[in-house]
Amino acid sequence: MNTYPPFQGRGFGSGGSMAVHLHQGNTSLEWATFGLVLLLVLTFGAYLIATYAGRGRHRHHRGAFFGPPGGFRGRPDALEVLRMRFASGQMSRDEFLQATGDLTATAPTVQPPPPPAAA
Repeated sequence: MNTYPPFQGRGFGSGGSMAVHLHQGNTSLEWATFGLVLLLVLTFGAYLIATYAGRGRHRHHRGAFFGPPGGFRGRPDALEVLRMRFASGQMSRDEFLQATGDLTATAPTVQPPPPPAAA
């Protein structure tokens, strides 16, 4: 058996200046990247679950794209009730205009009493 093979120090797995880097495990940068991506995915998943779980409780309210910003807080306002009643045909146009005018009036239109007559 030949104890001194030809081309010693050349080829794969041999030592010396031509040694190939053997990858023996993940570096800390790879683990940090994996942890960051995993954290982002889990955070996004929790956000989606919280968003869709919260929608099921308020089915009687209108969606986020309709109605006042932030949704309804408690009971809807009187103008919204009027609009819904007029849209569903529960009241006539004249009744709707009268009620809307009553609700949006800024000051009462009461006439001041006439001055006393001079005697």
